[in-house]
Amino acid sequence: MKQLKNLKYFSTFTGIGGLDIGLEEAGAKCVGYSEIKESSIEIYKKHFPDHTPYGDITKIDFDKLPDFDILTSGFPCQSFSLAGLRKGFSDRRGQMIFHLYDLLMAKKPQFAVFENVKGLLTHNKGRTFVDIIKVLMQAGYHVRVLMLNAKYYGSAQSRERIVFLCSRDDFEAPVPVIKDSTKRFRDVIDRNEGSYKEISKSERYIKKVEQQRKDFNFELIGGYDLVGTLTTVFGCGEKVVGYKDWVRYLTPLECERLQNFPKGWTDGASDLDKYFALGNAVNANMSRYLFGEYLKEVWFKK
Repeated sequence: MKQLKNLKYFSTFTGIGGLDIGLEEAGAKCVGYSEIKESSIEIYKKHFPDHTPYGDITKIDFDKLPDFDILTSGFPCQSFSLAGLRKGFSDRRGQMIFHLYDLLMAKKPQFAVFENVKGLLTHNKGRTFVDIIKVLMQAGYHVRVLMLNAKYYGSAQSRERIVFLCSRDDFEAPVPVIKDSTKRFRDVIDRNEGSYKEISKSERYIKKVEQQRKDFNFELIGGYDLVGTLTTVFGCGEKVVGYKDWVRYLTPLECERLQNFPKGWTDGASDLDKYFALGNAVNANMSRYLFGEYLKEVWFKK
């Protein structure tokens, strides 16, 4: 069996490179990527300037792509997320799995790794999840599914994600191990008060801080807390930190640290673009564990 460092990969729905980080640090080489969010592409290009962009996956001629061993994808989760309308395959974004199917059929890589939200498991009473596995099996793959949570891999964020592991050869997928569950918000706090953005004291926000609304209240974060899953909205979700006699948003630096990206990964982007990119990203430490440790034993053990 080849070692990961000898393999080539093609990255789709790349974002700012969460999955790529794990692969690159393990020694794999990128032959190209597909991403359409311009602000995320700018962040990605700064760190991977030699990677070839192929643009919109719906417009790529797959037969003209270079060969590769691994296909990766953080394919759109909005259609399946518990936070969304959960339209599933009736939503165009939910149809992206079929473009990935076409890509797998055209290039026939040995492996594929697809990441998505936990809500996919229960969408349409579980039928969507089963249908995706059937699509991947029809493409010629043995499929195993992992549940990984960033909080077990050195993150102060609880972020559950499912990972579809696909291989042309059958394989066993042991239960992932906990590497580091000690991190808390105190470990990622941004000490630069100049970057703090206080939340307005509107009647609605006061009620959300005081947990008086019946729908969505703010998540109040203290130093000893795990932060809930970051999202793509301003502040990476309705999460607030005590500041003076009121509250503030998470800073972009705190979100970057919660996602375990290297220092300054999103530098140069606007705060709005940073929040979107980080809320949309695969946690970098989860990726490091998956490619740097777990799959070495599952797919690449000598």
